[in-house]
Amino acid sequence: MKLPKKLAFRSMFKNLLYISLVFFMGACFPEPDYPDTPAIGFKSIRNSPAKLLDTVRVSISFQDGNGDLGLASEDTVPPFQALQADKKPNLFYNNIFVGIYKKVKGVFVPVIFQSEGFNLNGRFPVLNPKGKVKPLEGELSYEILFFYAFPEFYSPRINLKDTLVFDVQITDRALNKSNTIRTEEIVIGSPR
Repeated sequence: MKLPKKLAFRSMFKNLLYISLVFFMGACFPEPDYPDTPAIGFKSIRNSPAKLLDTVRVSISFQDGNGDLGLASEDTVPPFQALQADKKPNLFYNNIFVGIYKKVKGVFVPVIFQSEGFNLNGRFPVLNPKGKVKPLEGELSYEILFFYAFPEFYSPRINLKDTLVFDVQITDRALNKSNTIRTEEIVIGSPR
């Protein structure tokens, strides 16, 4: 059904007025003023058990004043190279760091991997499109495949039905470290 010209013009005018109002309102609010060092907060943890492993998904909130978060696949030269000059692993090859803790007699103790150099750290991609310098705020999820089929791989050993928490920290491209957050508890082998 075609609207009469007068109604079509009114409808177009209302839409244009609405769009202008949205842009005007957006211009009234200044960009947030966050520090250039990233800050994170705990959002959620989910656990999806399967045979011999759990998929643990940790979600965090983040804020960063200049938006220099994330690493691209081509970020492999200093300071983001995999190995340092002495051939030891470079901490800043990754930008998300995860520690694991097991509840033992009501107290969480750090879990150490028996294989040297193995850890749960990883990389998340560049979050600010085209490298614009602007404040960023949002949510980031990180998935960990956690094998409990080899309890001797960890010290203390981790078995089915053990209770764990994870500590998470991120860095930005300027190598500023965020605060560290601790997740809620999960039970290995139990969905959450």
